[in-house]
Amino acid sequence: MSVDSLHRRFYAGEKYDGTKQFYDWIRQSSSPASRMLNLGAGPATLSPVRTFKGEVAEIVGADVDASVMENNELDRAVMIEGGRLPLEDNSFDIAYSDYVLEHVEHPEMFLAELCRVLKPGASYFFRTPNIYHYVAMISAATPQWFHHKIANRARSNSEGSQEPWPTFYRMNSRGALTRASRNAGFTSVDLRMVEMEPSYLRFNSAAFLIGTAYERAVNSSEIFAGARSNIFGRLMK
Repeated sequence: MSVDSLHRRFYAGEKYDGTKQFYDWIRQSSSPASRMLNLGAGPATLSPVRTFKGEVAEIVGADVDASVMENNELDRAVMIEGGRLPLEDNSFDIAYSDYVLEHVEHPEMFLAELCRVLKPGASYFFRTPNIYHYVAMISAATPQWFHHKIANRARSNSEGSQEPWPTFYRMNSRGALTRASRNAGFTSVDLRMVEMEPSYLRFNSAAFLIGTAYERAVNSSEIFAGARSNIFGRLMK
């Protein structure tokens, strides 16, 4: 049976659509009056689910890579230089990062700078890999050349897709995230452990079936939540 057939059999509908669940969570807290920051925006996503332009008062994107300047899903784009955001204090109602935290080398500096630009009571949403999941553990244990060699194939990305950024995994556990967030000045930390479809194993039917069995196992009880693939989080200033 093909991977596509297996996917339709085990993951039909929106129940296992982690992207939609994550962005729905953000939208529950946004409004047409919100000023929003996409931290680590990168190039355009080409995904309506992941696009807020026109839904909020302003969507600003920030990144260390110049590709953000060409992102037409943003109202405005800025470059992060020396770890600093060229943005005013207390200026955003909501911020979010989608698979960015694993690439952050200096977590407390990153979070402190983010906290600075958020308004009091504002929220920061993120999703990032859990370091105690097999995919993240393999990634953390292998060199960057290996990531370049297999990442786009494993993710079923097209030729010419963005090469993987270096990963550090310095705040990719519940404990590390809680400590870094508190130290940076956030007052509330809500972390949710999430396991969805085994998308990294779509390159092979047997591998996909093994990943499906793992997903069913870790979702069978909250006892196994610490072994799920992703951390969805909300920090409040």
